[in-house]
Amino acid sequence: MRKTITLAATAFALSLAAGQADAETFPVKLTPTFAQLFKGHTKVGIPTYHLNFVTSQQATAVAGIGARTRLAMVLAGVDETTMRRLADEAYADLRKQFEAAGIPVLSAEETAALVDGAGMERIPGNVDKGGGGPGITIGKSLKRGYVTYGPSAAPALAAYRTMGSPLGVTGFASIGTGKMAMPAWNLDANLVSPSLTIDFAQMEASTGSDFLGRAKASTSGNVAFIIRQGSTVSILNPMNKGYGAAPGAMRPDKDVISDEVFATLEEGGAPVRVGSMTAIADDNYQMVARARGDAVVVNLPVWEGLVRDAYRDYNAAIVSVAVKIMKG
Repeated sequence: MRKTITLAATAFALSLAAGQADAETFPVKLTPTFAQLFKGHTKVGIPTYHLNFVTSQQATAVAGIGARTRLAMVLAGVDETTMRRLADEAYADLRKQFEAAGIPVLSAEETAALVDGAGMERIPGNVDKGGGGPGITIGKSLKRGYVTYGPSAAPALAAYRTMGSPLGVTGFASIGTGKMAMPAWNLDANLVSPSLTIDFAQMEASTGSDFLGRAKASTSGNVAFIIRQGSTVSILNPMNKGYGAAPGAMRPDKDVISDEVFATLEEGGAPVRVGSMTAIADDNYQMVARARGDAVVVNLPVWEGLVRDAYRDYNAAIVSVAVKIMKG
């Protein structure tokens, strides 16, 4: 079975013609790992802000030799310049929202000094690409390809690769050493490093049996604009006069999904990675290879508007928690 985008033709045409008519509201709810986070300091610093875009998805189901299926979808119509600009905007918006709430923010120069002093590794080129790729599926699997950009004023850091380390373990291990604790303490600041993940589709794979008891495998996919639950905000609270630190995090309590129409679907319109050792990367950050997938071609103004609505509401949720704890 296979589902793709389901839209009323008239509503679809009107939406694309009008562009982003009204702001979308994303009800993002963040809960910190423990109440100590943000306490005891008057300022915040933003060492980095990762904006992660899922660029491909592949659902595979295998129930036997004669029961196997695969569905691939690839984001199309978004260029690198746009993604980098949106990362700059998201970072600037968080700074602005903190300041509007009466919480001073360290300058980009101050946070850069913290990063350099702690020996934190910046991701080369301020871009990280990964996910997807070849592999053997037993039962079912869902793979995502992605690209991460950091803002030019606070470049992406290797320790906060939450797409490569979904639980944020790498980031916690790095900040847990407390190398930034003393300088952050001296600046009277908590350090906040968001990692917002934007997806373009919801896919599923399943296996089972039909009414005759025969093995059955199915995949399905719907185009949808999604803030993923894994959008982790890593936080460092310097303690004990800078000789200790309380690293922690918060993330959305669930995926937040919009029903806004932002793309058209072209079946078989995109190359996908299938495991060729000689394949090369294409403009969709995937691999030019033998297989074809469905291209999700975005209406760029509508999609950009949704990304802006997403980071504003995500940022607002971050600031709301900080205000409650710091000024409560």
